[in-house]
Amino acid sequence: MDTKQEKIVCLGKTFATEEERRVYFRNELRSKLPELKKIDGFPIGEDDDIIALSDPPYYTACPNPWLNDFIDEWEREKVSKKSRNISFQVNEPYGYDVKEGVNNPVYNAHSYHTKVPHPAIMRFLLHYTQPGDIVIDSFAGTGMCGVAANACENPDAETRHKIEAEWKAAFGQLPFWGRRNALLSDLSPIASFISHNYNSKIDLEQFLNSSDELFAKVERECNWMFETSHSGKVKGKINYTVWSECLSCPNCNNEIVLYNAIADNKSNFLSELFHCEKCKSELEKKDCDKITATIYDDFLNSSLTQIKYVPVLINYSVGTKRHEKKPDANCM
Repeated sequence: MDTKQEKIVCLGKTFATEEERRVYFRNELRSKLPELKKIDGFPIGEDDDIIALSDPPYYTACPNPWLNDFIDEWEREKVSKKSRNISFQVNEPYGYDVKEGVNNPVYNAHSYHTKVPHPAIMRFLLHYTQPGDIVIDSFAGTGMCGVAANACENPDAETRHKIEAEWKAAFGQLPFWGRRNALLSDLSPIASFISHNYNSKIDLEQFLNSSDELFAKVERECNWMFETSHSGKVKGKINYTVWSECLSCPNCNNEIVLYNAIADNKSNFLSELFHCEKCKSELEKKDCDKITATIYDDFLNSSLTQIKYVPVLINYSVGTKRHEKKPDANCM
């Protein structure tokens, strides 16, 4: 997509606004659904829901009928890319250690199993491809490969410095920076939806305004849930609550709150051995059975058995000062 002022060009068609582009391609997608439904693995869902979730042609909550159009467009773009080397080839595998932490805003935006930080993926894209190449990830998860492909064009300063230092040490030259084009797919609807949001352009000002409005609404409606009594009528704001699992003494069946039994708040020490308050038996956690509780889930319309947890410590703030206390009848 090429955006110049208000003109939006998408797959050779021009639109005045993003919404006009979205409406046009959603109508196109609706007309293609009967044929797409013949594909194995087509998602179970109503047509209106699939259309509403989709932002075609970039993202569809079903097989995307525009993939070949994007590939054709990207292949044509390769011809005009000055950063491409027609004799580019890879003669050796990337055999260097990749160490990358997971504590960055992009990675933490959505949790997902087997997730890989995008700077780690960037190393392999920079080594095995050049700007304009097409990368396909058929098991995309939340789309970190797409994030990496986009980041190869304009990486943050820290990542760029780190990778360039590695490249100089390993290859004696700098990597070829530039965007790689990514096709992402995953059988999981939530994974592909998160991937879409990770890799789509947004109106930053609109996003920040909407976020502020949402946070303000949540605070108005839910602020009471994070209040706790401090002294008199003074209320504190809960920062976090520590919960502990409950165990059963193997000798007398007494309920033991594990945190209370093993934690020494003065020394910040957790003991492996503890005593049952009732029978005074010396125990370890492995000696005890976990206590369970049965609850009724209104959403699932069924009963669930869960390990029993109870609150044992509340950390809260009054103004700029932090306090801690054990839960009591006036904790709310």
